[in-house]
Amino acid sequence: MTVAELRESPGETAASSVERFELETWRTRYGIVAGITSRTADFTLNGAPPTGTAAASWEALGHEFARDFPAVVVGYQSHGTAVLTHQAVSSPWTAWPDVDGHVTGERGLLLAVTVADCVPVYLAVPDRPVVGLLHAGWRGLAAGIIEAGVAAIRMLSEPSSDAIVSHCGIAICGDCYEVGPEVVLQVKGERATGPSRLDLREQILARLGRLGVADTTSSPWCTVHDGSRFHSHRGSHGRAGRMLAYVGMPSLDPASTSR
Repeated sequence: MTVAELRESPGETAASSVERFELETWRTRYGIVAGITSRTADFTLNGAPPTGTAAASWEALGHEFARDFPAVVVGYQSHGTAVLTHQAVSSPWTAWPDVDGHVTGERGLLLAVTVADCVPVYLAVPDRPVVGLLHAGWRGLAAGIIEAGVAAIRMLSEPSSDAIVSHCGIAICGDCYEVGPEVVLQVKGERATGPSRLDLREQILARLGRLGVADTTSSPWCTVHDGSRFHSHRGSHGRAGRMLAYVGMPSLDPASTSR
């Protein structure tokens, strides 16, 4: 299994738009838009539809992506294993209850999850094309969100395992994530005698490898170390907002269309 570092880069944004960091390699190589917003905006889902500053953030991002992505789907996450497969979506904004992952083969549909330390896991089968996005904290990881997401991708596209590419996005790093022995036991199946450091991305990559997903990359950004750029629930002692991770295949191919 080969794991390469892939750093999200600041996206091209107008002065009035939401700051974001994107996987330029996915855009140029696969024609897939994949990225995450910064701490300059808050996408906390505290209402249906969102309220307060989150509503303004959604409106700004929706306006910017409207041409390429007429529809957005997101979930009210529960740290579970529910992964939805989306076909044609008519509503411009849809939020599903108790959903931590999304997959689609539809162009013009933006998949989104909210994060502030948990790992956004991007999945794609570029030659189908099919994309997916998972919200993976320790609870979801222990419950099987990675396995559920890969199964949903394979169900939709029927690819060989080496056709899937994946990226573990911006999240808290292992050095900054201290957990109790009960978490170590559930995630790693190991007994610890006291607090331990847990690298979520490392654990996710290991699970992807066991599932036969070999084309993997991982972000070097840390939500705590790089707290001036990103929201961190742990780094802020629970006061952080939420970033929006997203992936989709635009109505117009970004590899051949200037934005």
